[in-house]
Amino acid sequence: MPDLRTTLLAGLLSGGGAMAWTLFEFAMGWHNEHLDVGAKTGFVAVIFPVVAVGWALRRARQAGDGQLRWRSALAIGLGVSAISAAIGLAFFAAYYTIINPEFVAAMQARGAAVDVPSQLAAVVMGSLVVGMAITVIATLIMRKGGQSE
Repeated sequence: MPDLRTTLLAGLLSGGGAMAWTLFEFAMGWHNEHLDVGAKTGFVAVIFPVVAVGWALRRARQAGDGQLRWRSALAIGLGVSAISAAIGLAFFAAYYTIINPEFVAAMQARGAAVDVPSQLAAVVMGSLVVGMAITVIATLIMRKGGQSE
């Protein structure tokens, strides 16, 4: 059974780290004046779910006497991803409407077909899909001896 405290902390790390990175990018001007830079640096934020999911799965493997079961791994990955998605949804709703309302307009001016609801949906879906992909890859790497459970 997954450790709920570890899953919660990992989700907070994932969502909070991405939030902090976005604020750093904003402070550097990469979301308004230098959108071309921000388009590239945004991918750095994937390090947060990689570290968070990897850490949570490693803790689960340690607690399972060196074994990591698929059921536990998927539950942990989904939990971390869901927490990260909830943080992302709340943060980016504020980001697009309060912190940097010019961002969506700047993207539209560059020809991107975006609006706030579609951006928020992308944040949630991206968190879940990327988080689960990371979970599957990390679980495959961490499992030993071809366990089938």
